[in-house]
Amino acid sequence: MQYTYEHTKALAQEAFQLCLQGELYHALEVLHRTRNHLKALSGDLPIVGHSSSETDSPDRPDMHFITQSFAEAQAWGWLEFTSGVFKLMQDRPGGSLVHFTRAWRIWRPWSMEGGKKSRREIDEAKRERVRAALWLGEAWARSISDRASQTASAVLRAALAEIERIGAYDLLEETINQQTLLPPASRGSPTYRQDGQSMPYVNTFASR
Repeated sequence: MQYTYEHTKALAQEAFQLCLQGELYHALEVLHRTRNHLKALSGDLPIVGHSSSETDSPDRPDMHFITQSFAEAQAWGWLEFTSGVFKLMQDRPGGSLVHFTRAWRIWRPWSMEGGKKSRREIDEAKRERVRAALWLGEAWARSISDRASQTASAVLRAALAEIERIGAYDLLEETINQQTLLPPASRGSPTYRQDGQSMPYVNTFASR
């Protein structure tokens, strides 16, 4: 079968739904297939820029991933995003930070005005970049580090400001509902709850 970017995007989205359903073994299998198909289509995604840490804040204009077409961005964006969700479902927020940051950087150049991008592409890229930021903030809130709370708050405030600018309130509601399916946060993390419930950290800001 000749795989396309559209097909690999659909596979990544299938893996995302499997993650939310707790079918992690099956999700991992689909993610492996997706990554192999994408590498066959375009090789490894080239990284532009340099940083001493993959988990730096996403608002670094010199750090992003370059894709040659919007379809390629969709496929790689969903693969990296779903890989981050998979890590969170495994209660491995440190690993998820890498993937959510990559997804954010993939969408960044496509979300900016100008060039030969269509209005539809720019609008979709803005939404997907916000989606990645909402999950990146949650990953930081589930991390155990001195800067976890401060970084999570900064990322989520910026995401909520962008949601207000583009009117993507449906995306916020959808994400909150999905994040309630995550396992309880680890003790010592900013979003840890003694009752053992999973409460998305963005609720702290969205309810204000």
